Amino acid sequence: MSKSKEVEGSYKKLKAQGKKILDRVNGVYKVETRYAIILAINNFGSSNIKKLAKILGKNEATIYHHLKDLTKEPELLIVDNKKTRENKGIYYKLSKIAERNFGEPPLDTLETKVQDAYKKILDHTDEEIVRFFIRMLAEHPDLGNNTEKERRSIAYNHNLENIMLNNMENAEKAFKKGEKPKNDNYPFGSISNFPLDMKISKPRHLFQILSLLTELTAKFARLKKEIAEEMDKDKVTEDQRLDIHYHVVGGEIAEFEFE
Repeated sequence: MSKSKEVEGSYKKLKAQGKKILDRVNGVYKVETRYAIILAINNFGSSNIKKLAKILGKNEATIYHHLKDLTKEPELLIVDNKKTRENKGIYYKLSKIAERNFGEPPLDTLETKVQDAYKKILDHTDEEIVRFFIRMLAEHPDLGNNTEKERRSIAYNHNLENIMLNNMENAEKAFKKGEKPKNDNYPFGSISNFPLDMKISKPRHLFQILSLLTELTAKFARLKKEIAEEMDKDKVTEDQRLDIHYHVVGGEIAEFEFE
């Protein structure tokens, strides 16, 4: 076989593999529980069936059914051998494919590359930003899937909000009965609501907001790392580490017409 045919064959193989992975990722967006499992592990780290069932408010049989699919080739979840050895049950973590497609960007990317990109955008005129905004939306790799993806993400967040509210409700009932918390270090849960309403009139304003949110996300990511290092130093065990979740969902409250 000639060298050119070998290269062509390798290219076709890589292209087919890339399409298979893309179809696999897009398929996850269409199944709410599978996408929620990916989001839960991405947010809270390696998890077993029991932990995922608690976070997502699903029964363990349902979680097991979807884990069987997510661990098929091409794998989106793999067994976390270290956590599995240290804890009860099999723990799962994101595969390299899932990290690339669903994972959070590295801290240095949030602090430098993303912020630099927003600054470059904001250096342009309003007319140039509008043209860029339209092109960005039209060429978005998730075009056609993005709405479904975000719908699943909001449903996942809503599920976590219900868990937070249930925690508060249980605490209120307990205090009314005169009961005392069992955990002295962290006695009861909380929930915070951050309304961020404002008016804008052009894409420039939107990019200013996104830049600020990216800066805030980077600060939270750095704090997350510092707290994890502190807990490691203090030898805080896994069952003493409480999962916590904050999110801000935003968008335009308006009607957009197209012709």
